[in-house]
Amino acid sequence: MRLKTLEALKPGSPQQRAWGLLIQPAALVPPFIGKEPLVSRPPSVRRPSGIRRHAPRGMAMLMAIGIIAFIAAAVVVSLRKVAAESALQAQERRKREAHFAAEAGLAEARELSRMLLGGQRSFTEVMKSLGNQYNGQGAAGYVQGEPGLPSGLPNGNVFPWYEAIPWTPYTLAAASSGTAVDSDITTAFLEMNGADGRRILDFPAQERVLYRVFLVDDNDGDDRRDQDDNSRVWLVSVGEVRGRDGTQPQRVIIRALITSGAAAGGSCSPEDTNGAANNGEC
Repeated sequence: MRLKTLEALKPGSPQQRAWGLLIQPAALVPPFIGKEPLVSRPPSVRRPSGIRRHAPRGMAMLMAIGIIAFIAAAVVVSLRKVAAESALQAQERRKREAHFAAEAGLAEARELSRMLLGGQRSFTEVMKSLGNQYNGQGAAGYVQGEPGLPSGLPNGNVFPWYEAIPWTPYTLAAASSGTAVDSDITTAFLEMNGADGRRILDFPAQERVLYRVFLVDDNDGDDRRDQDDNSRVWLVSVGEVRGRDGTQPQRVIIRALITSGAAAGGSCSPEDTNGAANNGEC
């Protein structure tokens, strides 16, 4: 009976469409009342409006590490540059201090040579006096065995360097009585205080500034450098600023060709480039 009923339904007829709706599962075709279904489809799942989709995990951390590394590198480069500039300025300051110390030593050695000369023309007796002062050997009492000094026997010749002034501190430190530079000031700590009577905390003590001066005969034509023949010698002054904890010192070396000036001397030495005036003023 059922088969006959199905066969009786013509394709596309209203009866066939109605029969197809009846045999379909109810879960697939929701019933309708008019134009609205009785069972609506489940709505699509939506995210709350306040939540956004995040980037892949780890990118923010990588960006933060990169920024921190860049800032750290910039700080290191800046610190290195500041340290280099500070070192250059400190070296220039020590160089000036050493130069001033060498100038002071040179002025003191010129006065010492004048006093030892005693109105004579030749500096030979001055060399003997300095040799006796150094080690008591007279003209043979020049400095020997120190690295950097030409005193010795290079090429069979001796170039004596006589020590005119030993290592002398060029300091501005106050004495135990409170005096500093000017020996005529006897009031304690007068030079160490400001106009308001307070102690100058940044007073430049220059505790590691020294100078040393040598007397050397010029090339006056003879083979002996322990005897003066033209009334002229060299004064070589060394100014030094010693660093802390055995660091490398800063040195400045200056020299001056001096003459006795008591009377007309001999010919000028080849080291004198001003010409042979032969009047004590080469």
